[in-house]
Amino acid sequence: MHKFNIVIFSGAGLSAESGIPTFRDSGGLWEQHRIEDVASPEGWKRDPLLVLNFYGMRFQKQKECQPNPAHLAIARLSERHSVVNITQNIDTLLERAGCTDVWHLHGRIDLQKCEEHHSLAFPSSYDSFTCDHRSRIDRPIALGDLCPKCGGQLRPDIVWFGEPVDMREAELERLVRNADVFIGVGTSAQVYPAAGMLSIFRNTPERYFVDPHPNYDVLQGFHVKQGSASVELPKIVAALLSE
Repeated sequence: MHKFNIVIFSGAGLSAESGIPTFRDSGGLWEQHRIEDVASPEGWKRDPLLVLNFYGMRFQKQKECQPNPAHLAIARLSERHSVVNITQNIDTLLERAGCTDVWHLHGRIDLQKCEEHHSLAFPSSYDSFTCDHRSRIDRPIALGDLCPKCGGQLRPDIVWFGEPVDMREAELERLVRNADVFIGVGTSAQVYPAAGMLSIFRNTPERYFVDPHPNYDVLQGFHVKQGSASVELPKIVAALLSE
């Protein structure tokens, strides 16, 4: 059997059916909070306790949720082919389903870092941030949980507005060069980096896109499956496994 190189780019729609709240609703709120209050460096400076409580609830919520058929289908696909998941999601449902190669663009809810964290990928943007501590958590972060290296307050390892997304250009170029199949799932694909992913994989031989409300204007050349991830993605996986 030929082994495909497959890249799957996922957004909130992949995990929504597991019960993970989507990033923001039509009212511009995130679980009744203003985005700038709970997802920005400025909000952290104003009220770190509010931010920690907010992410603590999200940490507990994702622990209660289980991978849905879409996550499990991706895991099955990775047993037979080389599958790299690039996701905008901060939950760990892909890993819990059995996926081993997952690239979280916006961080992970089960990781913490020092508020003085220095991003090696973007040193020029964070010259004043000097601590590189990052670690796994098994409970929500509390105010007063301090970095063992420098004593700074620990915060969620989540990319907030105004902070750089974890874009690894060299790795992305390699994936684009070698990909046989690209699948976009559960994302509007209208905001970067999602919009950029569609264009840079435009020469991939097989391209699929799954979403209940696909934007057909930007999906020329894709096999578009209109519907939920848990229904449509397992069909695509079954077809790929049968090839």
